Amino acid sequence: MVGWSAQGLPLVLLLALLPLRVAAQTNAAASVPALPSVVLETFPESARVAIQRAIDLAKAHADDAAACGALGMTLQAWEQWETAHTAYERASRLSAQDADWLYLDGVVLQRLGRPADASERFQRALTLAPESVTASARLAEALFDAGDLEASRRAYTALSGEPSAAPVSALGLGRVAARAGRHEDAVGHFRQAIALFPEFGAAYYGLAQSLRALGRSEEARDALKQHTTYGARWPAIDDPLTAKVAALRDDPRVLLARGLREASLGDLPAAIASHEAAIAADPKLAQGRANLISLYGRTAQWEKAEAQYRALLAMGFNEDEAHYNYGVLLGLQKRWAEATAAYRLTIEANPLHAQARNNLGQLLEVERKFAEATEQYRLAVAADPLLRLARYNLGRMLLASRQVEEAVTEFDKLREPRDAESPRYWYGLAVATVQAGRRQQGVALAQQARELAEQFGQQQLVAAIDRDLAGLK
Repeated sequence: MVGWSAQGLPLVLLLALLPLRVAAQTNAAASVPALPSVVLETFPESARVAIQRAIDLAKAHADDAAACGALGMTLQAWEQWETAHTAYERASRLSAQDADWLYLDGVVLQRLGRPADASERFQRALTLAPESVTASARLAEALFDAGDLEASRRAYTALSGEPSAAPVSALGLGRVAARAGRHEDAVGHFRQAIALFPEFGAAYYGLAQSLRALGRSEEARDALKQHTTYGARWPAIDDPLTAKVAALRDDPRVLLARGLREASLGDLPAAIASHEAAIAADPKLAQGRANLISLYGRTAQWEKAEAQYRALLAMGFNEDEAHYNYGVLLGLQKRWAEATAAYRLTIEANPLHAQARNNLGQLLEVERKFAEATEQYRLAVAADPLLRLARYNLGRMLLASRQVEEAVTEFDKLREPRDAESPRYWYGLAVATVQAGRRQQGVALAQQARELAEQFGQQQLVAAIDRDLAGLK
């Protein structure tokens, strides 16, 4: 008689199945990567303690996904991409329902130049956490880098409704269109990205390339100049996981970069804390002190700002930036005469400091020193032709001194790019054109300025233009 197990299977069959189950379990275990091998001697002293702690924790809890993932985060923080990937892969195999390790592994695979593998990780992460905007943005980027343009286009289109991701969505759609040779479409997307984030360096670069492909060389040169000005500035999308990774390092360079990122997100208390920590770790970090002058000023901590200014001057570094930031600080306190002196010191240290010349020009206007103000604006534009505010101020002064045609020339250079600053620039051009005797053209320009103002929600300017247009009829 055949015996039966408690589960109702014949004992013979149960015994027959056992080797298969053991084999399956063995294969599953074999599919989990081993912990990465890390040679600590290759790391700086400041990194070894943190990495060794993470290694010891992972070894003590080798089957704990959290411990393995924590090791991956530490290695990623110190830019050890291959070993971080191995640790994340182990963590994601041990905890298949945790989207975090898949997402971070995707980020690391992007850094390793493996976009197809990265997109697979992001897709799996989104299956588990479909609400993640950062994973969606990373997926769209990885698909583009992997050459899957149609999938990337769909992913970027899906992002367009997310306010924080809308500029990146427009940039991505522009890149997809440009890669496909649809440069007219690409130009529209790049301009939209710039309208949403006027300092989007990558969007200006893409715009320049598409304009060049269309044979619009002069516009392309202007866009490329804007790219040079804004460089790597990028609209931030909140990414708490990579922020956690970044927080694992506390060396001065990383603390300074973290503080700048926090400032760009508008979190001034956090930015100040990161800068203070960076200076505590390296008191000779001149850039950190220069940034703190501005950060303290923005939070009305005047005495602390002045202390950083004095410390920076004593170090003998970044003198032009120290004087300039201090000038802005004094302006915030309405200490106009002292601000003027600070800007003059800035220019003495760096005659090509365009912002200082522009700000000095504005203070000279208040003192009714119009000729000197005009000269400062001219010098600011000469030092930085892309400083649009200085060119606009120069146009205003030329118009006030009845140098109308020269004013038209300056305002005309401000037509591009089109962003939230554009309406008043276009309106200045309209006024100058009317005063130059070209009434019909000026009215048309004023109407375009009005449309731009309405587009950017500038209702006061819309009303002002309406009043002037009514007077011209």
